[in-house]
Amino acid sequence: MGSRTQEDTIGDCEDPMPETMRAALLTGLRQVEVQDVPKPTPHEGWVLMKVEACGICGSDLRYFEGENPWSLHTLGYHKPLPPRMILGHELAGTIEAVGRGCDESRVGDRVVALCFEVCGECPSCLRGDQQLCPNTQHLGHGAGFDDWDLNPGGYAQYCLVWENRALPLPQAIAYGEAAFLDGLAVAVHAVKRVGVGEGDHCLVLGCGPIGLLCAQVAAARGAEVIATEIDRAARGHAQRLVRGAVLDPSETDPGEFALRATEGFGVQGVIDTTGSLAAQESGIACLAPAGGMVFLAGPADGLHIGLKEIAGERWYSTSANFDPPELQEAIDLLAAGDVSVEGLITHHFPLDDAAEALDTMDRKKETGAYKIIIQPWL
Repeated sequence: MGSRTQEDTIGDCEDPMPETMRAALLTGLRQVEVQDVPKPTPHEGWVLMKVEACGICGSDLRYFEGENPWSLHTLGYHKPLPPRMILGHELAGTIEAVGRGCDESRVGDRVVALCFEVCGECPSCLRGDQQLCPNTQHLGHGAGFDDWDLNPGGYAQYCLVWENRALPLPQAIAYGEAAFLDGLAVAVHAVKRVGVGEGDHCLVLGCGPIGLLCAQVAAARGAEVIATEIDRAARGHAQRLVRGAVLDPSETDPGEFALRATEGFGVQGVIDTTGSLAAQESGIACLAPAGGMVFLAGPADGLHIGLKEIAGERWYSTSANFDPPELQEAIDLLAAGDVSVEGLITHHFPLDDAAEALDTMDRKKETGAYKIIIQPWL
């Protein structure tokens, strides 16, 4: 993983008036302040990205509300948030500068951030489960930067990124579209977890951005997709982009529909993005023997999984983040047009309005927000 300390990363600054940048800091519960902070200088193994676009993810809202979704889903417990944290992990831009030993010819290149680095030494890393590394450094998530004065993230004009985690961004993908790539990699990982492919059926519960991407990935892998979404506008996006049936669960029971569609056998994979007890129960009701169900928002309170639910080798699991190579898979899917994000961005905000952007996303039922992009240079 290389050097991990702030001193080794930002270098020494002898200038009494260091260059600054604008950044949106999470300073307390639902408190975001845009401040002038020192502009970082990359050291060995790091590059400095000029951030052109950063998406607001549902996990950002959970940080905004005081939760720590990274630690909850990866470690299984709540880790207190750092006092000065820059949110944002769905970032893309250009390489502004490189650290010692890095490829100087990459300056000016368009890149998307693979926003976490792992230790490479723990049992999870050694067995190939890097997404579960407890020693992860994760941009925008407040993970692994405990000794830094400021936890880095994408809600800023510039952000440090490990050189090997700054992946080339094809010209076919705009910066705003690139903000979907982190979520698309999460979708790739979730679909792989349930293991659906050609000839299988996959039920995707909820078509917010992650669910919609999961449905498209499952379809791209050859599965027959059944998707649900209760919100009319979001359902419209799904009907436009998903190859398969898109249901309003308030009118059609997804489990019953899936059983009819499979002549009573059930679906091989269920991916839940809702966290809703009713949705999860409908998914369990139509799970085929040896089928798997992945909870991307966690199991709902009161969900019962007993002998009946696991009979026939049915299984249930969470899905945490993604394996690093899956970001390149996401790039390839989007660049090839196998997955589309056309028309999904509903709002753009300048960095100075980051607090308003988060509030707008938090009130999406009122505001109609689906995907919001923060543009630090707008």
